[in-house]
Amino acid sequence: MRLILSALALAFLGVLAMPDTLPAQDDKNGTAVKITVKSWDAAGKQFLKPAENVEATKIENEGRVLFKLSGKVAIGTAEPRTGSEITEADGTVYVVKKGNRGADGKYSAFSEKKPVEKKP
Repeated sequence: MRLILSALALAFLGVLAMPDTLPAQDDKNGTAVKITVKSWDAAGKQFLKPAENVEATKIENEGRVLFKLSGKVAIGTAEPRTGSEITEADGTVYVVKKGNRGADGKYSAFSEKKPVEKKP
């Protein structure tokens, strides 16, 4: 009984010691999103057929966006190389500034939001 009361007291003290606001879990782990990837051909002259509904993790940091794709998913046209475009479900388009495959088997695409083209 004494052991149970001690555990409850420690748990209660732990709750009191917690800060008022916890860091958003999305900041560390990212947000799961479905994206469309438009990759360039090997010659860099035209886009390949877009890969749609690609599952990725989106991590935002100071205006820069990192999309992480599983190595099993990021093959062929779904591998976002430098200059490729990534489109989210809401229509936001990002340009891949640097893409690489990590040691963990995941493909990382460091991206920036594509500027909106002004129509005359």
